[in-house]
Amino acid sequence: MRSNDHGGRRRPIGLMALSCVAVLALSALHLAVTTPATAQDDAASANKQQADEKPSADESGIDPETGEMRNFGQVFMKSPVINSIIIALSVVALFLFLFFLTTVNTAAMAPPGFVDDVTKLVINQQFREATDLCRSRPGVFIASIVQRCVENADKQHSVILDILDTEGKRRADILWNRISYLADISNVAPMLGLFGTVYGMMRTFAAARFTSLSASSGALTEGVAQAMSTTLFGLAVAILALAFYSIVKSRATKVLSEIEHTVHTIADHIKRNEA
Repeated sequence: MRSNDHGGRRRPIGLMALSCVAVLALSALHLAVTTPATAQDDAASANKQQADEKPSADESGIDPETGEMRNFGQVFMKSPVINSIIIALSVVALFLFLFFLTTVNTAAMAPPGFVDDVTKLVINQQFREATDLCRSRPGVFIASIVQRCVENADKQHSVILDILDTEGKRRADILWNRISYLADISNVAPMLGLFGTVYGMMRTFAAARFTSLSASSGALTEGVAQAMSTTLFGLAVAILALAFYSIVKSRATKVLSEIEHTVHTIADHIKRNEA
């Protein structure tokens, strides 16, 4: 009787042990099957998130892999306001350059026909007619200078030369002030570009929200590259405007030297005839 009781007691205990082992085995098998799938899902989700955070060349205009500029328009639209101002300055610089090319030359500032007519009148001592001719051509650069000389034909030669230098300097200063607009553009354009870059970098760092180091470094470098696009535009316009200024300045220096020689010749004719 006791042996049977012990056997009956052991049998339920053995069944319970086998049940526990079976449950543990099934749990281990389930964990082994589901863990790789979950890991794959997590890896796919992380890769997708990094891909979403990583800017594409179509969105930024710059290839994040090579750094090449693929889309000029997209780069321009990263800072449309400042870049538009810089482009407008480039248009103004081009307009001024073309305007000075057509106006800063001997034919426009000291027309040969006008100089010949005034010289003949001065040689013939027709100072009133020479003055009237100069007044009728207010748009001619040399006209006001010659007019001041002829109006003071009765003064000493040294006085006439002083008047010539004073009026010539006044007229030349007006010309140089106009030409300096190109130099001003070459100074303002890169400053606007630098302002846009600093503002863009501030926005980039202030809006930084990243989940991984690789995503943060890629997005930061891309944001800085986009912010520096304004400096790129500003420097390009500054170089262009400075080249225009150098060309016009060289032409103006040459033309003013020729005009000075012409006016001094007319002044010499005034006193030579009196002698």
